[in-house]
Amino acid sequence: MRYTYKGLAEALRSERPVDLPISLDLNRTDDAVVWLSAVRVYSFGMMFTIDARCKHPDLSLHLGSFDGRPQFTHFSAPLLLGLGFADGTSVTTARKARNKLLDLRSADGRRGSVRGEYLLVPVPPAGPIEVATTWPQLGMSEQIVTLDGKLISSTAATVTQLWEPEPQAGPEPTVDAEGTTHRPQYRQGDWFSLRLD
Repeated sequence: MRYTYKGLAEALRSERPVDLPISLDLNRTDDAVVWLSAVRVYSFGMMFTIDARCKHPDLSLHLGSFDGRPQFTHFSAPLLLGLGFADGTSVTTARKARNKLLDLRSADGRRGSVRGEYLLVPVPPAGPIEVATTWPQLGMSEQIVTLDGKLISSTAATVTQLWEPEPQAGPEPTVDAEGTTHRPQYRQGDWFSLRLD
């Protein structure tokens, strides 16, 4: 890590990540497909998106941590995702790892589809990254594909810090009756004015 931050929130807002043109099919059956895309590299890690689509719209797909429940009705069991690195270490959504973080930051789904954004910290070591997936409830047996870890680690060295983190000073912002800490600012006659006024 080239820069020092007090925490993950500060790190994420202090850098402009580098987007990599990566789109990789991870797993597939006749009725479902899972792929990785939208790879964004920071000096301290990377974010990536996983999309899944199912032919049958009656099933709500679920990403996240594996909780071991054997039966699901209208919701799928979560996708099981694992990353294996060139130095022999690994991380999965099945359990927490020491000194590594693989975290589902956000997910948005509709019946038959889901998209999730994952954060991996730290930057993986140079070398191939094995991306393993399995989703037994959807009939997906384990599949392993390889991602270029050398490209990711070399890109991390080129990330630019937007600004030096500043110490938090002063009182915490207050929340007004509408539940916002500020009002949007825009000029009269502009796009936002036409839609918000």
